[in-house]
Amino acid sequence: MKVKKLLPGILFVVLIAIVSMWLQGLIKPYFALETLTIAIIIGMIYNNTVGTQIVLAEGIKFSLKKLLKVGIVLLGFKLNMTAVLDLGPNILLLVAIFVPATLFTFMYVSKKFGLNKKLGTLLGVGSCICGASAVVALAPVIGADDDDAVVAVSIVSVLGAIGVIAYTAISKAPMSDATYGIWSGLTLHGVAHALAAAFARGDVAGEIGTFVKMTRVLMLVPVSLFLSYHFNGSSESKRAKFPMYVLYFIIAGIINSLGILPEALTGFLAKSSSFLILMAMTAMGLSVNFKQVAKKGAKAFVIGLVLFVVLSTFGFAAITMMV
Repeated sequence: MKVKKLLPGILFVVLIAIVSMWLQGLIKPYFALETLTIAIIIGMIYNNTVGTQIVLAEGIKFSLKKLLKVGIVLLGFKLNMTAVLDLGPNILLLVAIFVPATLFTFMYVSKKFGLNKKLGTLLGVGSCICGASAVVALAPVIGADDDDAVVAVSIVSVLGAIGVIAYTAISKAPMSDATYGIWSGLTLHGVAHALAAAFARGDVAGEIGTFVKMTRVLMLVPVSLFLSYHFNGSSESKRAKFPMYVLYFIIAGIINSLGILPEALTGFLAKSSSFLILMAMTAMGLSVNFKQVAKKGAKAFVIGLVLFVVLSTFGFAAITMMV
């Protein structure tokens, strides 16, 4: 039965999530480290020392892939659409510039340094859209081998986790909540990474970062059409599906902004969202495999890391000028 396969992994994720909450309360007076970041770190340490048991794999995958999307939709009930819209059209312009610029930069640099073209492209889509999810969605579109997809997923996951820790460390630096939220949502790899980093500064930065990240996720559709044409000569042959959970997230945000639901209900949904996202962060940490990255993609990892630092820096500069 499917539930029996999922339950051990889900319960293990819940356990680490609860331990992370306890540890965060314990160290809060001495060190500012958010629960989401603690959960990611615990997951990475466990997976790369003890090793995540096979019996847990299905539940962990379910937590990362399915519960994250549910958590994001429910997160809409914390969203104030009026405040988001006050950010102006510059946000859309930033996303419209950042996504193709990142993709083309990865494709160009990968070619210059002799990296497999399809691996370089997958690193690009993972960095510019929504991390491992984009890699998995677009690997068939460009006809990538399984090995390329696995290496790209691993590298993007590791780089995203590094980004979460680095961004969290400087989340209290002198900048506005809006600037930090936009920066996290614009430049970090996966949805989970962007949310973990953005919420490290608080709810305002977290909500803004989520909205920006969801805007990036929408770019999955036009990017898939471009890559299908680029690799196959036709934009109709293969393309990624529209990410419906982004639409549901926006609808939830509109409902919350209209105030048509009782506060008690929206409060419950928002709290449920927080815990589901915490579970997804835990699962993400448990999915990071340092050995796999080192063994199969050392050059690709270095390229990805250098470009992440460069693009993150340029992204921050662009935000400060445009917002």
